[in-house]
Amino acid sequence: GSVSTRILSTHMLAAFTFAAALLHTSGTARVARCCPPAAAVLPATEYMLRQLQPAQSIGLLAAWEKASRDLRAAGFRGPQDEAIGERALKLKQLAETLPRVKSTAMILGLCEKGSLSFETLEEPHKSQAETLSRTSLRAAISAGRGSAIAFVSQWEDHVSIDAVVVNPQYLELGEAAEAVLLADIAQRARAAGVADVRLHPAYQADGAAFYERCGFVAAAGGAEGAPLRFASGSEAPEVAAAEPAAAAEAVAAEPAAATGPAGAEAGAAREGAAEKQGSTDSTSDPRA
Repeated sequence: GSVSTRILSTHMLAAFTFAAALLHTSGTARVARCCPPAAAVLPATEYMLRQLQPAQSIGLLAAWEKASRDLRAAGFRGPQDEAIGERALKLKQLAETLPRVKSTAMILGLCEKGSLSFETLEEPHKSQAETLSRTSLRAAISAGRGSAIAFVSQWEDHVSIDAVVVNPQYLELGEAAEAVLLADIAQRARAAGVADVRLHPAYQADGAAFYERCGFVAAAGGAEGAPLRFASGSEAPEVAAAEPAAAAEAVAAEPAAATGPAGAEAGAAREGAAEKQGSTDSTSDPRA
């Protein structure tokens, strides 16, 4: 009995060591240039990189909004106990930002359906009507292991990343997801011949260094609060999105009745896996 137990323990340790080595070699090299070292890096193929329709994003954003409120009500203590120190400030910003971006997604959805028109919006959205009419949503989705959503507007001469939010229950993994998503957006813009990619930064625990590793820096002589620019000498990292079949397998283990952010992410990933590859992930247009 004791011999069998020792053999089983040895095999489990070997399997764990092999899995950890595989994760490191397959994922870290691909996103090392844009991902904060402190974040737990997942291979880019762990994410469903895709465009989200506004209606698809609302449930996910609502779940994240609720999670951010619940975490703050619980004294910033969550499943990962991450919301301490600098990340407590990150959670605070997410709690303030998520209601606003959820409202934006709702307006985009209503305009897409024809229930609203960008031309007849009232304040505070009226002044943002042109930006909203040019906005699409891109996401890096994983089933309960960190996800990010970006609001991206396409202009004649540049692409603007106007807001990025992450799942507040997985703040460190959210940093990795955000880095992968920024790389995906920059890569698509460059592939479409758009060199000017701008970013309105959010609060990061690692400050400006986070964005510098992603290739986004302040413009020389730029005013305070001005968007960051994707450095002309930077190379947008090659990011491989999850194949639809792989994404379906990644969320297959999620409980059918999952609720909250993890369940919403699983649902978004399942919807993406069901679509034919290329239907929403065209590489010819950064808004596609």
